[in-house]
Amino acid sequence: MSEQLSQKVHVIVVTYNGIEWIDKCLGSLERSVYPVEIIVIDNGSEDGTLEFIEKNYQNIDLIKSNKNLGFGAANNIGIKKALENGSEYIFLLNQDAWIESTTIRILVNIAEKNTKFGIISPMHLDRNGTALDYLFSTYIDSSQCPDMISDIYLRKEKELYSLDMVNAAAWLVSKSVFRDVGYFDDLFFMYGEDDNFADRTIYHGYEIGVTPKTCIYHDREDKMINQKEARLDYSTQLKRMKRIVLNPNITYFGKQYLLFRKSMSDALLNIQTGHLKASLKNLKIFFLGCYYNIRYHNHYK
Repeated sequence: MSEQLSQKVHVIVVTYNGIEWIDKCLGSLERSVYPVEIIVIDNGSEDGTLEFIEKNYQNIDLIKSNKNLGFGAANNIGIKKALENGSEYIFLLNQDAWIESTTIRILVNIAEKNTKFGIISPMHLDRNGTALDYLFSTYIDSSQCPDMISDIYLRKEKELYSLDMVNAAAWLVSKSVFRDVGYFDDLFFMYGEDDNFADRTIYHGYEIGVTPKTCIYHDREDKMINQKEARLDYSTQLKRMKRIVLNPNITYFGKQYLLFRKSMSDALLNIQTGHLKASLKNLKIFFLGCYYNIRYHNHYK
């Protein structure tokens, strides 16, 4: 592993009532063997997060918002500031996640050798490091990333694997991506921004990759749900709807068709399993999706 890398890297962390994790998150970044500059955007925390950072992490560039701007809009503030300060790579990290000391060094080294990859993610483990983060594992299954799991099992893994999407809990993004793709779309307050950004990144000719050579730890086990529950879960369906609407690679009418097909499929499943109230939410998602599709189409046409 090269020790001579000198590319400037900013890490951006958006905080909102994250006192439970923030010490692990920021502490791990300060122990990074690759030097980084840290920007924190606090979305109006009310649990002591802001005061804790001010007391214990005084070298961090802390930006305070008096209200919750949402994930995308808050990240955009940090991204713009990092680029203005000459950052070559920007590492986006969730407040409930932390890195190993070599994580960023390994990611930058891989990015330098694979310039067609605009976004590179490490592996996401659970908070104990004893298993893959469940939702992350759905991005690298055989239907999404055909060779990765078998290669790892057979001990012939490659340094980098291409896939269409991996959640933005830990993204290393090159400055050229922000130059060509832009920033997160704040059309939605939360959920769907990372899906949309990934779709736009691919649209502009970049690839998205995940590497098995390093990892982060993501503390959200209490939020994990099995696949059947995920299909019935309203927030999961809402995020899926937003990804359809924000995808620049699908036509307006194609989006309407997908919204109808998926919403009706979920509604029928909920009716069959006795979840009548949930089926009404499926219809709500469909009509909400139609509204946002019209709004998004008019915004970008």
